[in-house]
Amino acid sequence: MSWVAELGVLVGIGFLVWGSPALSGWAAPLLTLLGLLWLVSLDLRRRPPARGASARGTARPPEAPSEAAPQGADRDLTDLTPREFELYVAGLIGGQPGWVAEVTGGRADQGADVLATGPGGERLAVQVKHYRSRVGNAAVQAIVASKALYGCDQALVVTSGPGYTRAAQELARVNGVRLWTGADLLAFAAAGRSGKAPPPGLWPAGDVET
Repeated sequence: MSWVAELGVLVGIGFLVWGSPALSGWAAPLLTLLGLLWLVSLDLRRRPPARGASARGTARPPEAPSEAAPQGADRDLTDLTPREFELYVAGLIGGQPGWVAEVTGGRADQGADVLATGPGGERLAVQVKHYRSRVGNAAVQAIVASKALYGCDQALVVTSGPGYTRAAQELARVNGVRLWTGADLLAFAAAGRSGKAPPPGLWPAGDVET
């Protein structure tokens, strides 16, 4: 029924209601109001659902990301929580062939946030720093101590930030500690996704101390 026809029906009912001597006082206005509400409800039911909503009025689920889109290639590491960042790093290292990595227990980690073991039994201690600024030499000192404590062969510090202070770089060089920036981590992740070897000098496999 079109809105014109509905309006005509409503007008006809109005004439009958207001002209009927049996419907005096409040009854006639009440029936007229009910008729108006009925007309409005019909109009609302005819309207198409709002954009972004399904026919039932529920929000549509977000579209699934394209399978061709890189996963984490351009992600902002600073958007992760410190715990998520540790798990992300452990997942990338554990994704290397033959490697197993685990996140240690928070404040009791003795400086190593991630411990990893390679296919040949080599062990790697990793300090993970969720920073937006440069990392100082305290992180290097902590991972050097953790390397000895856990009997690891190699030590690594990873940051989500721009890099390390000059003092940290010098201390790492003397103690054989690798330093990864956020860009290094993403390059490592990209190599893993493509099935390629990590960039030269980035990954400790193959040059473990004996």
